[in-house]
Amino acid sequence: MSGVVGALAHAVGSPTPVTELPHSAIPPGVADELVGRGQKLCPVAEDEMPLVESSVGSSLARADRAPREVSHVLVATETMTASGTRAEHERVRGRLYRTLAGLGLSHASVTALTFGGCSAVMTALEYADLLVGQDPARCVLVVAIGRMRRDDSRVLAPAVSAIGDGVASCLVKAHGRGWRIRWMLRRAFLQTAEFEQAVDFGPTLVLLGRALRDLRGEAEELGLPVRPSLVCNNYGTPTVRLLSSTLRIPLDDVHLENIPLLSHLGTPDVLINLESLPGTMSETLALATGPADCVLAALERTG
Repeated sequence: MSGVVGALAHAVGSPTPVTELPHSAIPPGVADELVGRGQKLCPVAEDEMPLVESSVGSSLARADRAPREVSHVLVATETMTASGTRAEHERVRGRLYRTLAGLGLSHASVTALTFGGCSAVMTALEYADLLVGQDPARCVLVVAIGRMRRDDSRVLAPAVSAIGDGVASCLVKAHGRGWRIRWMLRRAFLQTAEFEQAVDFGPTLVLLGRALRDLRGEAEELGLPVRPSLVCNNYGTPTVRLLSSTLRIPLDDVHLENIPLLSHLGTPDVLINLESLPGTMSETLALATGPADCVLAALERTG
């Protein structure tokens, strides 16, 4: 792998205290528990398209290429594709097409990656890396979208995280400034669908822990920094601590700054946290966990 992830940008909904969200979205007792887990604000948006326009527009403005040079758009989302009837799906898809066309991207093919949950963004980055590997002249736009519907629960059960609304984007190229993907590893455990996760998250944690230990072993063979840092999904701090300790990375070396500000946005988390890293940091690991898989990547800063 050698693609460079650059021109990172994001846009989120209106910051809303977790305790002030409607009780239908987060029951009061659960809200208090989530605040205790470090999540203070939860961005809320009525519509994802303005967020897409803002984030993608910022990515294009930060890039050193014109929109016409973007060959592909890869959309990582679970929420946008959950649109109900066929007519509703076509309406949402059409709005996305019009938004992208308005940004000068009417020529670019669009592919959605879903069912991977929060880890789908890593699949998008991997796919983008393959595309630029085939043709170094290509420039691939990755857009990660997460927005809950008005009647949806904003709790990642049982009380792992609050779920907010946001979009993150980046451009993947063969060269330039950004983060070069050194390697990417993944493990899947689809049998987790047999468990009632909202009631008992234990069996899934066992499978996830086993997968993370396997990833750590493989990563050591490929080469790790002396003291690796980590960006991951913005779950509550206890969950992030569990993930990082299983990877044998101290919590002090995990980027936690966005947990109280954004809570968990789904697929945008990793890109937003990558954008937030200080300029002095030259390398990092990125972890994304979905409902039935996990992905670990090593990135190094270029330019």
